[in-house]
Amino acid sequence: MLDITGVIVTKRSLDREAVPEYHLTVVAQDSGGLQCHMAVHIRLTDVNDNAPQFVPHSHYTGSVVEDASVGTPILRVAAKDPDIGVSRRIRYSMEPPHVGLLFTIDAVSGVITLLQSLDREQQASYNLTVSASDQVSQSHTRNSLNLN
Repeated sequence: MLDITGVIVTKRSLDREAVPEYHLTVVAQDSGGLQCHMAVHIRLTDVNDNAPQFVPHSHYTGSVVEDASVGTPILRVAAKDPDIGVSRRIRYSMEPPHVGLLFTIDAVSGVITLLQSLDREQQASYNLTVSASDQVSQSHTRNSLNLN
């Protein structure tokens, strides 16, 4: 006797980022050999299973002249998240010690701007650490920047 349930089950885990939907044809056959066919469309919903990744660089380098005025944009970092919906929206932040003192980062655009005048004779370069987080969870990626 056949176990007939009509339930479609997976044989392996699915990944929406790899294959977002499936088109199946289900065939039902009775003991006399008569059949019917039905098209089934399965669209996978997204789960927040990916952390943002910086693109195109894993390390950024920028430069700024020492007499640049306050508010000067220095560098834009960018990250992508293959999830969809709110899981894809990225927020940028900068970690101490320079955040809020010398530099700031726009949380949405990833643009780093100057908050104070710089003096090359006092300090010639700065290493900054920027994080990119999706807006749903705490998954994030860090990237280091070198400013000369």
